[in-house]
Amino acid sequence: MRAEIARGGMGAIYHAFDRQLGREVAIKVVIPGGRTDIRLRRFVKEAQITGQLQHPGVPPVYELGRLPDMRPFIAMKYVGGDTLRTLLDRRLKPSRDLPRLLDVFEQLCQTVGFAHTKHRIVHRDLKPANVMVGKHGETQVMDWGIAKILDEAVGRLDVDEFEEPGSNAANGVDVGSDWSNVDSAVTRAGAVLGTPAYM
Repeated sequence: MRAEIARGGMGAIYHAFDRQLGREVAIKVVIPGGRTDIRLRRFVKEAQITGQLQHPGVPPVYELGRLPDMRPFIAMKYVGGDTLRTLLDRRLKPSRDLPRLLDVFEQLCQTVGFAHTKHRIVHRDLKPANVMVGKHGETQVMDWGIAKILDEAVGRLDVDEFEEPGSNAANGVDVGSDWSNVDSAVTRAGAVLGTPAYM
């Protein structure tokens, strides 16, 4: 791994190089803190959700695995460029770069629309800092860490409860190498997740 390029509430992202295929990649790893079992489940769920979203506006996931120190990692496409937040902050006046920004917004809407209609997935933390704009105008929606899959049967959120303190899961979770025992969701009904200014 080369250098850390981003950090969020749950993970840090590093710029890395895949020697086998000769390509740049991004590696996301869990950062310590909070309830480990919940962090691991959300992290693995992020990899699963992102992996399902086969769309030009979502960076493809290459691998879900473990580092030598046993921390889980997600290897995905490296997306160069700037966040939409950075592009917006650089403008001297609101009308500057309007055609380019409208194109970014259209691509963003198409990506989110695909996630909603094709897979019934809601991002839940959509904001300019989670949108990357490449040097050639390609737009990628990043950080699906708190995304939610909607329950298709009844059209409502599919929600699992947190485990009670003292349960085996509350003391840590063994997600194994095949990640097969990860819950479909780890959010209590009514829990507030996301960035308040963009909710």
